[in-house]
Amino acid sequence: MGDTDTFSGMNPERVTRKAFVLFFCTGLFMVSLVMAALTAIKVQVVHLGPLDVLVPAGTLAFCFTYLATDVISEVWGRGYALCVVLTGVAMRFVMAVLILYAMHLEDIAGFVSAAPSWTAERQAEFVSVFSSGIRTNFAGLVAFFVSALADVLIFHHLRQRDMGRNRLWLRNNLSTMVSQILNSTIFIAVAFGGIESWAAIGSLILGQVVVKLLAAAVDTPLVYLLRNIAEGRPLTDMRG
Repeated sequence: MGDTDTFSGMNPERVTRKAFVLFFCTGLFMVSLVMAALTAIKVQVVHLGPLDVLVPAGTLAFCFTYLATDVISEVWGRGYALCVVLTGVAMRFVMAVLILYAMHLEDIAGFVSAAPSWTAERQAEFVSVFSSGIRTNFAGLVAFFVSALADVLIFHHLRQRDMGRNRLWLRNNLSTMVSQILNSTIFIAVAFGGIESWAAIGSLILGQVVVKLLAAAVDTPLVYLLRNIAEGRPLTDMRG
């Protein structure tokens, strides 16, 4: 079997739309995953009419990860999507190690010291921000693994069940919504338990769920668009 067959019919000697969409979605997934972890420690208030809900700032970035895996699942199948998810888990671990290195290398390596311009006050602020990131990174790692795995498996199951019935919109929304609820519950409980009150934790979970469900509905046209570009369909093709 040649390289072209191995890589789902994509010619390795030239740039194709299908190859571009695969790498675009993989890049979007990884960048969004990192940004979600780095920005989750900031909590924002979202005003939804009479309802005010607390939402971590990384919520929007995290929503893009589901867009990416749904497109990959639809075009390339469950195996590719699972590879991206497992790589994301590994990258979250690498990220945690690198954050610890940046915070504490001078404390454990006698041959390294901070530059004169790096004052004790700046170090304290740096550690204050990124030590919170360690906890949210761990919470995100656990929540991400469970929810992303659920997203891929639910999407694949619905894809197999509804083959030929033009229900991409259904599997995109249903798989994303279920996995987002799982993610929000696990992440908020682990990241903010003992830090925020239970009322605030409940509001955070509710806020994440509401925003993520809205994002799941809004990203459906983007899933169709990226699928159509990858498969060479008309951009407005809503079949599948």
